[in-house]
Amino acid sequence: MPPVLLFGHGVPLEAECLRGLPLRDITRDWHAQPASSRIEPLMEPFLDPFVRSFLFGLESGACDGAARIIVWRPGAGALHAYRYAGELRRLGLLPPGPPVTLWNRAASRGPAADAFDAAQDAALALALAGLARGPVRDRAGPLAVWARWQAEGRISGAEAFRARLAARRGEVPEVMPGPPRSGRRLALAGSPLAGDGLHRWLDTQGALVLDLQGPDASTDDLADLMRAHRIEHLVWQVDPNDDLHGWRAPGLRRLCAGLGVRFSDLGFLPPLPGPGDLPEALPCA
Repeated sequence: MPPVLLFGHGVPLEAECLRGLPLRDITRDWHAQPASSRIEPLMEPFLDPFVRSFLFGLESGACDGAARIIVWRPGAGALHAYRYAGELRRLGLLPPGPPVTLWNRAASRGPAADAFDAAQDAALALALAGLARGPVRDRAGPLAVWARWQAEGRISGAEAFRARLAARRGEVPEVMPGPPRSGRRLALAGSPLAGDGLHRWLDTQGALVLDLQGPDASTDDLADLMRAHRIEHLVWQVDPNDDLHGWRAPGLRRLCAGLGVRFSDLGFLPPLPGPGDLPEALPCA
């Protein structure tokens, strides 16, 4: 069956209106700028890097063959992605490709918000009515197992990150735990990352037992999470165009100080950090 592609950080794959569809979350798929891109000159430099990647994917045909693309409106930058895609298609600068649908939900709760959400879900279900559906794949079970193994240091931070990304792409990767890793118990937070370069580097600095920037990250109280995971050192980073995450840094630094947790700010890192973007050793602030 042709996949249904979803773009937008935090898109709820388990929503009832999506059940049984061949889903693939492409939010963190990375597409480089095509040679002689026709759309790059029209894209403002402040655009979220994942929005740029999504639009380059449309331009290069990476999404061709999908049944539909759903853009999750509450995701960071998602409305830019939707509007740019529509306008660039209208101008003939992007290929026609699969239809793009905007899906929204309210940020608050209450009767009015519930009614809004129900109307949005019903509209999406109507748009998807002609698509075949199959068995529902369990994601929650593997995610819980990987989270436990990572907290125990039995899988690396890079391996856990790759597994979670694969699970959002509709895959079920095989993950084998090993003996507990030694070293400082690390947590990672900040802007979303598209690759595991920072994770692999952190795995050489200690045991990355809590990943708060990754897909399907826990939304529990941060202080409770750090206590439960016995975090000794939290690492922070944001992308160079960040205007959504950096404001949390001062409060997070204060929280770490109150918990006796070291805090390191790596500053601006690209979504695909490489060795040249990282210090030799983890700094302690």
